Amino acid sequence: MFGFVLVLPLMLIIITGNLLRSRGFYSERDIKTLTKTLYWVILPPLLIRTTFISGREVFVQIDLLIGLTLAYILTIGIAAAGAVFLYHRENRERIAVSVFSSIRANNIYLGFPVIVLAMGEAGLKDASIYIAVSTISFQIISIMAGEVALSGKFSLSGLGGILKRLTVNPLIISCALGIGLALTGLRALPIVIDETMKLMGGAATAIALLALGGTLDLSRISSIYNMIKATWQDCLIKLVIHPLILWALLLALSVPEPLLKVTVMLSSMPSAVNCFIMAKEMKMDSDYAADLVASTTVLGIISIPVWANLLGII
Repeated sequence: MFGFVLVLPLMLIIITGNLLRSRGFYSERDIKTLTKTLYWVILPPLLIRTTFISGREVFVQIDLLIGLTLAYILTIGIAAAGAVFLYHRENRERIAVSVFSSIRANNIYLGFPVIVLAMGEAGLKDASIYIAVSTISFQIISIMAGEVALSGKFSLSGLGGILKRLTVNPLIISCALGIGLALTGLRALPIVIDETMKLMGGAATAIALLALGGTLDLSRISSIYNMIKATWQDCLIKLVIHPLILWALLLALSVPEPLLKVTVMLSSMPSAVNCFIMAKEMKMDSDYAADLVASTTVLGIISIPVWANLLGII
């Protein structure tokens, strides 16, 4: 029962963001400003602080990196096989969405709020370790897989472009800064800086959920049955198969239990909102990507508390 109580406050804030957008309080430009502020201003100090607190532990989580990478590859392989041979067949733009989005979870807008609400500061620390360990391989593997599915070939120039974009990614830079500070031997950040970062990070949850609500088109809820019917195979891979694969691999690799739970919980989140944005930029089927984001988000009302109970984080 508490699993659903965990989700309800999050959904209420998401709905509030959507209502504010639909009633004209937020414009599209306002939503872009919210997401930009979150991405470039609020999340970086949050990740720097929590990654610094994690210290050198990031460097000893080799088993986590191996487990994540194998899970990404296996999940993408399953998504590609299903899309090519079963449900999308000759539709290369839609196949690319299936492959690309199969591992891209909504960690920032939804995952972090869930972890903070369920596990507090301790959960946030493990979530930061997960972000620091996974971000580079996650971005490279998902984007390259999508491009290969779309074009039918591997491109070194495409890989170079991805690597170039990663060097200016604020999340990667923040994790690198936090790890670098920890390696200096500094035991604690100056109290003024630490409290400033803590206050900035405290704003992340509400802003992320409001921005998510303003981004999603919940006015299409009346057609959600048709959307889920059209996307259920990819929803199953994203919400069930991927986290199951990751859970099994991390258990086999003996990843510490708290970190395992947070990692699997974050991997079980609905599809990231940026799947739609990136699908549009990469010439994939962006309409299908939008339906997939909406479907997994609605189904997340059920899947999030189920996973929270299975993992024992509540």
